[in-house]
Amino acid sequence: MVPRLPFALATSCILLAGPTVRIAPKGTAVSSRDLIAITDVAVVSMLSDRAVEGQTVLVEGGRIRAVGSAARVRIPNGARRIDGRGAWLMPALTDMHVHLRPSDVPAYLANGIGTVRNMWGHDAIVRMRRAADSLGGLRIHSASAGLDGTPPQWPGTVLVTAPESAAAAVRGQAESPAGWEYIKVYSRLSPAAFDAIMREIRARRLVAVGHVPLAVDVRHALASGMRSVEHLTGYDRAVSVARQGGTWAWTDADTTRFAALVELTRRTGAWNCPTLAIYRRLAAGQGPAHEAAATRSRRHFVRLLHAAGAPVVAGSDAGIDVVPAGTSLHDELAELVAAGLSPYEALRAATVLPARFFGDSAAGTIREGANADLLLLEGNPLDDVANARRIRTMILRGRVL
Repeated sequence: MVPRLPFALATSCILLAGPTVRIAPKGTAVSSRDLIAITDVAVVSMLSDRAVEGQTVLVEGGRIRAVGSAARVRIPNGARRIDGRGAWLMPALTDMHVHLRPSDVPAYLANGIGTVRNMWGHDAIVRMRRAADSLGGLRIHSASAGLDGTPPQWPGTVLVTAPESAAAAVRGQAESPAGWEYIKVYSRLSPAAFDAIMREIRARRLVAVGHVPLAVDVRHALASGMRSVEHLTGYDRAVSVARQGGTWAWTDADTTRFAALVELTRRTGAWNCPTLAIYRRLAAGQGPAHEAAATRSRRHFVRLLHAAGAPVVAGSDAGIDVVPAGTSLHDELAELVAAGLSPYEALRAATVLPARFFGDSAAGTIREGANADLLLLEGNPLDDVANARRIRTMILRGRVL
């Protein structure tokens, strides 16, 4: 199991505090209305698995206005020029599983993360969304507070102890002024409460994300319409010979069970955010043999999900004081490559696929009309995913950070 969240994070009384993220490029600050021209750069558009060299990318008003060769793209007078020689330009990254704290925002930006999916809603997230400019323009998607049974694990939990209270619980989150985008289900729901919650989510055409409850079979959860499963919860108990959970489940996993679960996942359209890196860290606490066995099985399962076309997205689970914000997403990308994905495929899990999950056609790629959320890198990330750490410049919402 993932450790408990710090109390201050999970409560709605957390203050919107922490360091101000300054828009501080070299020289004069640039607003999102200004023209920026990145010249002579190799573009990693994420529309294909190759970089196109010698490109000019023109940014205006927070969007990409033009992409092409110097002969094709005319740079208007007065545009700020950024020399891209010897560098690669790719979309900014998305961390699909965080517990967002104001003090962590600089670390996300410093590591090229322009978008996060917060996985436990509370009042501070609402304030952070409203204060996006003071947070460097970080884009924040968020799930609701967790709907769970007793005893509650976290402050702010929405208790659903009987099926009769499920509709009101879902309605309360869906109609909240916070406007939570996803309804989070959690670990201690009873099967009856889970089913009632899922019926209400389907009736309201909402999106269910979170943990497969301990009392619910993952096959039932997938068939019920779970859109996004976090940490491979539920699969663990289904593959474990002894029906263990967490990292222990993957040490005695029966790999012959993997294929049927993967096929059901593909058929039902469920997404997975496996958070491999943090689970490797947790497994390491049980010793090297435990870490090796659990990591090997989890990577194998993720490799099969990816090969089957069941979407896998990159998330760190940062914000619960186990892995650091920002750098841990890069650790997750390295884990995805270790699981068998190519660098391009791993990067898609933090760019193209999150945009698809959010239904945002302007995100995740470099093309005309797309969001100007960009990373200028010192190395080609398609050769080595670790090069995504080597950030020379970040542009977020058309502003140079």
